[in-house]
Amino acid sequence: MNEFTKTYKSLDGNKWSLNFPVFLFDRDWFRLKKVKLYDLAKELKPDNSQEAPELIQYQQLLKEGHDHLLAIQECWNEFGIEDFHRSLRNSSEWKSKGNNGWTFKKYAELLIGYRNIIENKQLSIPIIILARNPNEDHELEWISDEFISELTIAD
Repeated sequence: MNEFTKTYKSLDGNKWSLNFPVFLFDRDWFRLKKVKLYDLAKELKPDNSQEAPELIQYQQLLKEGHDHLLAIQECWNEFGIEDFHRSLRNSSEWKSKGNNGWTFKKYAELLIGYRNIIENKQLSIPIIILARNPNEDHELEWISDEFISELTIAD
């Protein structure tokens, strides 16, 4: 609670930067960690495996009704066998270890949303509530003045 209040007050009136904080809350260990936006991708690595142009092209060919072997062959011709298989392997690794829904798209949306909030002279700090198991998604919430007031009243 004190960390939320202190951080919130320290940001009031500041201009947007990648030094703005993001909280990560691990419910299993009841641990709160504050990281800078700049370090968020290192701390909570987003899954960008589905953003690979090789996989995007492959999925598009399948949607258009191409046979999967012909789609693979076309991707081999366009991107090379090694690059195509590296993309498939990366995608498979992410699927096996799980990403708790934390994709590059969600990461980018957090950055854009945070910046828009600050540039509109509002103040909210993102908190990512980490999933407890591989089948859950991480949850994104925003700490605002209202949120802090409710916590203070609850005490």
